[in-house]
Amino acid sequence: MIVCFNPGDDLVGCIEALAPDRWAEVILVDNTCSDGSVEAAASRWKGLTIVRSTTNLGFAGGANLGARHATGSSLIFLNPDTYAPRASLQLLVDRLAEAPGVTGPLVHLQRGDGDEAGAVVDVLGLPRGLPAGDGRPPLYVSGCCLATDRGCFEDVGGFDERYFMFMEDVEYCWQVLRRGLSVSVVGDAIVEHLGGSATPGGYRARDDPETLEISAARVLLRERNTTAMLLACAPGRWLPLLMCGSVVRTTAFAWLLWRLGAWRSIGGLARGLRDVARWAPGTLRRRWSPGVTRQAREVAWARVAKRPFLLDHVGTASHARLVGARPIGAGARSWEDSVGEPRGHESTQEPS
Repeated sequence: MIVCFNPGDDLVGCIEALAPDRWAEVILVDNTCSDGSVEAAASRWKGLTIVRSTTNLGFAGGANLGARHATGSSLIFLNPDTYAPRASLQLLVDRLAEAPGVTGPLVHLQRGDGDEAGAVVDVLGLPRGLPAGDGRPPLYVSGCCLATDRGCFEDVGGFDERYFMFMEDVEYCWQVLRRGLSVSVVGDAIVEHLGGSATPGGYRARDDPETLEISAARVLLRERNTTAMLLACAPGRWLPLLMCGSVVRTTAFAWLLWRLGAWRSIGGLARGLRDVARWAPGTLRRRWSPGVTRQAREVAWARVAKRPFLLDHVGTASHARLVGARPIGAGARSWEDSVGEPRGHESTQEPS
């Protein structure tokens, strides 16, 4: 299924690559698109199933909505700016039959540093892709192309919709590992990912590969969601240290926002901490949900890098620039205004 929010022409290339006529079911989740891309796809490929939401649910909510309408035993989530050949996706389905849980392809990042064979986070929750041939087992595979079996998805409770977007794929995979299931990459399955279609930032600049583009919304959502993820997944004995580390991480990003002239957004970091505190009951339910075992928790924690990645970026602020929406302060009604609002939704399903 493909979660769409004004994907433009990228959606056509995505659908063409996966050959929709060869699959029993292809679902497009329309997250209040206004660019006509979903309608154009529906008129071109008659076998698509369109699931419409009345509000933008973000990736997490949109993916869960699509999963509720899916009928298959395997679920594959795609970003509309990916190019995933049918043969690669079939390899993912075959892997799930052998090892239930989560699997993903080797992702070729058109605006990154080469191919990624899954990814890990460090003790501060900062993510880093694993280069092809690295050999380390991934903590998670990117939500740009993530395959999971329905039983696993239902046991975990799907993606945490409160995240809206960013880090929900990490949290989901970590929860899968905490249940003793598999998170792996199929090296022979290759998918291309353009990146940055839903919200700007997060990738190398097209005009200067040495420069990283960031946006205020991306920083604020990632900071909030990363702290919530650590509370939901990390071993209890590490939590005091990890929360102290989160203060260090947030301080570093506050300085970066100030350095880039987005000082008004710094107050939004405090808003994120308020959200994390408000979410605590739901976060604890995911942390203590049935099926999690002590042994599996330790296996998952072993995949977390213990050396902070932040150390590798000291002094690199001069190679970053701010893009995207206006700065977002602590009093803003919703950070997600720049990419939509995750309020309550209604949905409809229609074959086309």
